[in-house]
Amino acid sequence: MNGDRKLKVLYACDPFRDLTSLNPGGGLFGPETASLLVVMVCEVPQESLSWFRKNLLPPHQLRTQVVAREEELQERMYDVVKHLESLGYEVDSKVLRGRLIGECIVDVAQQEAVDLILVERRRQSPWQRLLLGSVTDYLNRHADQPLLITPLLDGAIR
Repeated sequence: MNGDRKLKVLYACDPFRDLTSLNPGGGLFGPETASLLVVMVCEVPQESLSWFRKNLLPPHQLRTQVVAREEELQERMYDVVKHLESLGYEVDSKVLRGRLIGECIVDVAQQEAVDLILVERRRQSPWQRLLLGSVTDYLNRHADQPLLITPLLDGAIR
């Protein structure tokens, strides 16, 4: 870190995580040394895309689903930002719309010139990771910035 400049951290936050368990950096950095850019991605559900491609889901219904999901994430982002600010962090936020979460995160990290990408590894079975891949795996292969991967602790809402 250069002098008094804070570390700019892109925090790819699990939108359904219990707010009281949010702990960016896990003690490796705090509000005095880092500012956060919290990112949540509104991903188009694969089932909906599949139905849309088969002409079983009209375009307006797909749009309605995506807009509803995006509004849900905007509301959740408000709560997340308020909580992180109460911990003392300077926080910016973005809710993005995209097909691939990892791709959206890499794009924002480059555009915003962040110093670090912070992600939480979700609990996936080996088969899920093999068949679906993971955002963390994508970021590990494609991000130019250092990547800090923390475990998802008990506190995720499911």
